[in-house]
Order: sequence, then structure tokens, then C-alpha cells
Amino acid sequence: MNPNTDLTKDAALALLRVMLLARRIEERMIRLYHQGRIFGGVYCGMGQEAIGAATTAAAGPDDLFAPCIRDMTVHIGRGMATLDIFRQFLGRANGPTRGRDGNVHHGNAERGVLSMISHLGAMLPVVTGGVMARRRLGRDTIGFAYLGDGGTSTGDFHEAVNFAAVFDVPVIFVIENNQFAYSTPTSRQFRCKNLADRAAGYGIPGLTVDGNDAAALLQQTRELAADIRHKPHPVLLVCETMRMRGHGEHDDAAYVPRELLAAWAQRDPISQLQARLTQAQLATPAELEALDQTVQTEVDAAYQQALADPMPQAATLMEGVYATS
Repeated sequence: MNPNTDLTKDAALALLRVMLLARRIEERMIRLYHQGRIFGGVYCGMGQEAIGAATTAAAGPDDLFAPCIRDMTVHIGRGMATLDIFRQFLGRANGPTRGRDGNVHHGNAERGVLSMISHLGAMLPVVTGGVMARRRLGRDTIGFAYLGDGGTSTGDFHEAVNFAAVFDVPVIFVIENNQFAYSTPTSRQFRCKNLADRAAGYGIPGLTVDGNDAAALLQQTRELAADIRHKPHPVLLVCETMRMRGHGEHDDAAYVPRELLAAWAQRDPISQLQARLTQAQLATPAELEALDQTVQTEVDAAYQQALADPMPQAATLMEGVYATS
């Protein structure tokens, strides 16, 4: 492993499992989407799984999370079951939103995962306010707010970061700099040398890290989380990564240079972590293969079960809409 990273075998394998599970789930979702079985869109986080896996592994039980559209690893890292993920995207009656939304607008309040709002950036003020409210109640809560590079150009991003800075709200604003805001490259989005440079304007720390190095990112996030718990303040954490597929599965990403994708493919976060585990003799290739097979078996069983589960009935449409006395 990285000599600056103190990671046990169990922690490393747990990190890898979250990443593998997200990758295998999304591979199946792509096929289901093109078969016309997915309700809504599919926005894959392939190539950037390390970010959600590492940050959730560094978090505490009472922390709050505002995942974005590609943050499958955030949901998995906070304990969402594979079966419930497929039920959600397949719009099943027994899914998290009971078939009301077969898409990314779901969460789990008990695990601190806030349900996403589609307008990117809109969740940042929500998690900031949630952290402030919990801390006023004496709870040891910090926040993790996720956003892509394009979302940093929204007003909600500015308002949330500025508010958190002024009131010393301990939120790690995790910027997943995946090089493109839909089809717009970062060179056409902002003129600052690095997104972390924006932190100085808010009077807060900004840090740029390798978003594809899960082991190092876990250690870095642990240190940041411990720091802002001890002395509350927000941090801008810019994770350099790459969106390896289109904006969504409806988009073929023809605008992305093939050589750029090829270069980032050599830095795949799953392959990197697997290589580090074997190099450090924390796991054998056979153990890693067995883990992947176990994950694949879980995914296969889950999507087959979800396909067999019932669709919502029209008669239940108004349930949960109005309070009853």
C-alpha cells in the first residue's frame, strides 16, 4: 500500500467491496436500461467509485450525506441493500420510494442519506442546514456534500459554501471533478487553475486529491473529518477523476477524446486498489477474484428478485400524499 496510508486488510477489502458492488450493479443497470426496463435515467459513476466509498468509510454514524447522480458508492457505503437499489430503479412497489420514482431521488434518513434533488447544487444548502441543526441539538454531526465540477457554477453551490464558511458549519464539500459538465470540458467552465483555488475566496481550506486512489483518499478524508469535528469549519475537497461514460446512458459521449478516456482507464480506481492489495501482500489474486465473484452473485440474485417483485398499483397512488387525522 501507499507508505503514507495506514489501511488494514479488512478495511481495504471493505473499501474494495463497495466499489466492486457499485461497478457490477451499474453494469447490470446499463443492460436493463437498454432493454427498456429502467424507469428514468441511469447515470453511471464508473471510474469514480473511490470517492463515495472512501468518504463514507471515513464518516461517523451520525453524519449527513447529500449524494449526487453518480454516487452509487455513497448509498452502498451507508448500507443500502443491493436488492433495494434494483427495486428503486425498476420502480417496484416494495422499493424505497414504492415505485413513485424509479430514479436517483431516494435516500435513507436513518442512515443520514438525504434524498437527492435533481437540480445539481440544490442539495448543498440542505445538508449544510441539516448539519447546523443537528449540532445545535448537541449531536456530533458533520456533512458530506457531493457535486460535479459543473455544479460548482450554480448559485446554490456559492450560497451553501459561503453560508457554511460564515457560520463555521463542518461540511466537506466533495467536488467530483470528472472533467466534463455534460459535454462541456472544464477548460470552458472556469478560468481558475484549480477548483480548490476557489476556497480562498470563502476563507476556508481547499484541497486537491487523486479521486481514483481509494486508499489515500480514505486516509485524507479521515484526517479532514477529525479536524472539522474538533474545530468546526467547512472544507472544499476537490477529487480529480474521470467520467468514463456519457452524462447518462442516453448519451454516447462522442465529444470526449478517446485518448483521454484511454489514459484515465489506466488509472481505474478498482484496478489500482486491487494492485496495491496484492503488492502489499494483504490479499492474493485468488482472494480478490473470490470477492468479485461473491459480489457478482449478489447482484445477479438481486436484480432477478427485483424483476419478479410487484409493480405499484394505481389504487395506491394517493397513499402517503396527505396526512390523515
